[in-house]
Amino acid sequence: MTDERQQWLVVLTTRDHAGDTAAIASVFSGRGLQIDSFIGFGSFAKSDGGREGKIMLTFRAFPERCQSLCRILESLEAVMTVHCYGAEQIPTELLQQSQAIKHLLAEMGH
Repeated sequence: MTDERQQWLVVLTTRDHAGDTAAIASVFSGRGLQIDSFIGFGSFAKSDGGREGKIMLTFRAFPERCQSLCRILESLEAVMTVHCYGAEQIPTELLQQSQAIKHLLAEMGH
């Protein structure tokens, strides 16, 4: 039996408050989905003087599950924006950035 789940990339903008990451992770764990990679950065200044965070994560799921998951993420108070990409839809710039970060982290481990 083959695994027909697809790789997904989700990019989130958050409020950058304590507990935001836990709220997002609970959406995955509550649905039995494993996060493959998770990169988060906080404290980006917004034009209104507030702060926001950015999170990029990958996971494997069937398309219907990903669509459902993205709708649930959009409904979280912690999340301001959600962008979900299938493996073939990932913008080249995001793919290059994620690969560069992965390479940097691998180098730090040696």
